[in-house]
Amino acid sequence: MGGQELAVLLQCQGLLKRGHEIRLVLEPGSRVHDMAVRRGLPVVAISMKRRRYVRAIWAFRRLLSRDRPDILHVNSSRDSWIGSIAARLVPARPCVIRSRHISNPLKKSLTTRVLYRRLFDAVIVTGGELTRRGLVDRDGLDANRVHAFPIGIDVDEFSPGPPARDLRAELKIEPSRRLVGIISYLRAYKGHEYFIEAACQVLAHRRDVAFLIVGEGPLEKDLHELITARNIGDGIRMLGFRDDLLNVFRSLNVFVIPTVEADTIPQVLMQALAVGLPVISTTVGSIPDVIADGATGFIVPPKDPKRLADRIERLLDDGSLAAEIGRSGCRLVRERYSLDAMLTRLEGVYETMRLAGTGR
Repeated sequence: MGGQELAVLLQCQGLLKRGHEIRLVLEPGSRVHDMAVRRGLPVVAISMKRRRYVRAIWAFRRLLSRDRPDILHVNSSRDSWIGSIAARLVPARPCVIRSRHISNPLKKSLTTRVLYRRLFDAVIVTGGELTRRGLVDRDGLDANRVHAFPIGIDVDEFSPGPPARDLRAELKIEPSRRLVGIISYLRAYKGHEYFIEAACQVLAHRRDVAFLIVGEGPLEKDLHELITARNIGDGIRMLGFRDDLLNVFRSLNVFVIPTVEADTIPQVLMQALAVGLPVISTTVGSIPDVIADGATGFIVPPKDPKRLADRIERLLDDGSLAAEIGRSGCRLVRERYSLDAMLTRLEGVYETMRLAGTGR
């Protein structure tokens, strides 16, 4: 479970409330499948494991033939191939739209060109204009078929306020210590190792702060070993997956997401802004479209733990600056990046595609 999966659930909930008919096609037994069922979303379970590709394509074809949707919206590589091939096998082909949640250049392979220039009718990048221009100018996609807007934030849920249960009490951390945290799936490109190195630099000369890593993923063992090797005691803790993210955000004093590549605009960054936290991120992807350095947050070069540590300490030492940055970031998200605003833009793309008859 990462930001992409949670965003898809939130998007579907919002579209249902707006009166759209949805089928959410998910891998049976996956965490996102189980969470969608608990939330009462209309789920269709289709196994998309590699060894079941052919079966999955025919299962998609049956679903598309039966329900005749206007839009097939895919979110990652595997469902893109399965869904877009199945869409070509039905008489009333739906418009195929791909959401791209990373900012890396497209691969220059023939298969990628076929996928993005032939099988997709439109691409939505979950970032800003910087990432969109990359797909157009660098990768050669048709500008009229590429749209860019971040994942919307539920500003009614993610809002400033005290935590329901302060993490300090749960973790037996002194109430006077400030908390600096990262919340993210544990992938290499999220920059956790640089977060740990920056934490070590800060903890080398102060004990009024603790660092928290929240999330699960393939790097969990490696990060545990790195923390152990640095011998910093309880100065930094890994909490694993949490389903009380709002409570985690509200317990923090500073939020950090030191992305080194690939990200567009991390959903957790937008959530932290909405909660009113002062944030620190990097110049990767479309992050600079949102973070004005020194105004709505701090941005540093990727892979630079020294600059990261410096900005963390500046926010810890200047409460007035931290509060003002937090207020500015919160105001920005509420005005420009709410879930309602995103859903309206998404509906605009859907309607444009439907009226153009693309896919039919």
